[in-house]
Amino acid sequence: MAPRKKIAQTVLTEGKFYTISAANGKVVEVADYNIDNGAKIQLMDNANFEWQQWGFVAAGDGVYRIQNRFTGKMMDLALGGVVEGTWLHQWGRTSGLSQCWALEPTRSGRTRIRNVLADKYIDLVGMNTANGAQAQIWNFVAGGNQEWTLERIDPDAAQSGRRAEEAKDPQPTPSQRKHQNDLVRKLNNAGQGRASR
Repeated sequence: MAPRKKIAQTVLTEGKFYTISAANGKVVEVADYNIDNGAKIQLMDNANFEWQQWGFVAAGDGVYRIQNRFTGKMMDLALGGVVEGTWLHQWGRTSGLSQCWALEPTRSGRTRIRNVLADKYIDLVGMNTANGAQAQIWNFVAGGNQEWTLERIDPDAAQSGRRAEEAKDPQPTPSQRKHQNDLVRKLNNAGQGRASR
């Protein structure tokens, strides 16, 4: 059985996905379903898209890495910044603390999400709660702008955003496989020449 931990009103289970929503019901997402490192994290209407869903991967001591379901990348601090106003973006998993987050329950039953490296909380630039509002970190501020609701995605509910071609990868033909193997050999040979310098 997967580990479970109670945070505010939510029981987090590894391998499950959650929305992170503001008081107005809008959710934190990867902007424009961008799969690239550096894609911004923003607020948007909840449409049940997979790029609006997040997994909480235990990183020890009550700390989590927050992984986007669609892209597989982690919520991170832009340029590893630690000052107020540092924007959030996604990045491939690293060992850095800029990707580590602690969840703190509030009296309202919601959750504050604190970055371990910066010791600052997920917030929105200019306290903007409109679609497209950029997520950032900021020192603790009393009030709802830093309070989030974590809601588990119902696995039986229909999910939007999954493209048919992503559902399963076609198997390469024998000639495609040979071509792939030839490319890998060439790349490996080219890399060996550089590595020996």
